[in-house]
Amino acid sequence: MNDPIPHHTQGQTTFAPCGSTAAPLFTVNPDIPLVDALAHSSNLQLVANQLMTDAAMGDDGPHLAWAAAYLGEMAQAILSDLTIPVACNSAV
Repeated sequence: MNDPIPHHTQGQTTFAPCGSTAAPLFTVNPDIPLVDALAHSSNLQLVANQLMTDAAMGDDGPHLAWAAAYLGEMAQAILSDLTIPVACNSAV
């Protein structure tokens, strides 16, 4: 039986849609170890949360909020890529 939990990133998740076609600008790289990818995602989310707190409390709200949104999108892409079942990837 195949282990459905990937131990590395799959490298299939895209993010940062841009332009009139909303084509993705970035893709999560494949074969990043699970622990490293989760740590990086956690760090991105921590900084995004800190920026959102600063945005809520200060005068630079829009600038900080946009930075936090991009960091959150990166963190989400990493987690999404890690949740792609290995069985689906090997069936292709």
